[in-house]
Amino acid sequence: MFTLGQIINSEFELMGIMTDEELLGALEKAPQAERKAFLKRLKQPKAAAAAPAAGSNSRGEFEKRLHLLPKEIQAGLANKTLQAVDVAYYVTKDVSNNKVVKMLKDDDNKVVGVSNISSAKLEKGNVMLLSGIILLGANDSATVESASFGILPQYLRNGEFEFKANGTTLIPSTSCEVFNTTGTDRQEGYYKLDNAKIIFDQQAMELNIEWGQNAVAAQFIKAILVGTAVTKY
Repeated sequence: MFTLGQIINSEFELMGIMTDEELLGALEKAPQAERKAFLKRLKQPKAAAAAPAAGSNSRGEFEKRLHLLPKEIQAGLANKTLQAVDVAYYVTKDVSNNKVVKMLKDDDNKVVGVSNISSAKLEKGNVMLLSGIILLGANDSATVESASFGILPQYLRNGEFEFKANGTTLIPSTSCEVFNTTGTDRQEGYYKLDNAKIIFDQQAMELNIEWGQNAVAAQFIKAILVGTAVTKY
């Protein structure tokens, strides 16, 4: 599947997604210089990994799930036509006088300051590992472009949300109180997933929120999907 050169030079641990037969085949086909380099790499002691900062270990979780990615994406990462990058996809909605909002809708368009997701889907070939969600609120401006977002007000935190993608529910109904980071060292409004979720390209996503009383006028909500995604070099 991969050449020995790709295994040696990749920034990812490709051996974890290969069968024994595939690895043996790569060894048999490789020139002697690559075999020596491979053996040298195996003999090198692995450096102790530094403890990741809160919310910063998405890359490691992504690498653990390489075997779940489509073969063409695995190959693109191996031959370095594709790369894994940190991403923060966001969308904002005006929820004034409402008790419910669909943060991701199929008629959404990319508008700077409003959203960088179109049609509630990742673009073709752009697979993402979702490691956390940030949810923030603002009520200090008549327009979302000039609003200052911060911790959700209490009446919104008393509500609940769910997240769907890949044709299934990835996060069932959960209290919005998980976004209350007051008094913690977490990033403001950040809810880290204990079980990171792969979201495939061209699959509709839903982030639905509901609360118990009508939102005040000029109430905005911003949702940010945080994780690691695949993109071209």
